[in-house]
Amino acid sequence: MTTAVARRTQAERSAATRSRILAATVESLVEVGHAGTTTLEVQRRAEVSRGALLHHFPSRAELLVAAVFQLFEAQRDVIGPEVLKAREVGGIDGGIDLLWMSFNSPLAVAIDELWSAARNDAELRDELGKQDRTARAEIRKMCDALWPEYVSHPNYELALPVIIDAMHGAARARVVRSDRATAKRLAGWKQLLHELFE
Repeated sequence: MTTAVARRTQAERSAATRSRILAATVESLVEVGHAGTTTLEVQRRAEVSRGALLHHFPSRAELLVAAVFQLFEAQRDVIGPEVLKAREVGGIDGGIDLLWMSFNSPLAVAIDELWSAARNDAELRDELGKQDRTARAEIRKMCDALWPEYVSHPNYELALPVIIDAMHGAARARVVRSDRATAKRLAGWKQLLHELFE
């Protein structure tokens, strides 16, 4: 009995350490970017030893991707109720607003950092590629929940990737674009979907 309790306590400690490391990594990515998110920086923020960090994440690429996709899961829990609210507000317009919000979250900032870095980092690119399919599947599920009445529409499969890719590009350019330019794009995406679906 004592051994079982000790084992469970160790597992809980290990899980807490892993969560602290991931939280510190995400925080660093958002605040100082990919270049500044070194293993030493993560150790400092998480207040863990080098050995503890390597035990949970043998490579920096694994650490970075795991951190971002943990945040993705956390954001999914937050966005779930927002999807229901968007449905009440109005299908297309509410859905576009919610999608845009998700592309401007801390998750989006962190993912942008990783995608930029992956161009010259083969290990990171491989790890990110494995997770990209999961992320896209989650976005697709969210869109299907936002617009169930249009899922079978002949233009749905055409419109969805166009809107998602356009939002991704616009989100990356948000650093240099004004709020007015962003508002025009949001209005344009809404108009496009209204025309394609209705």
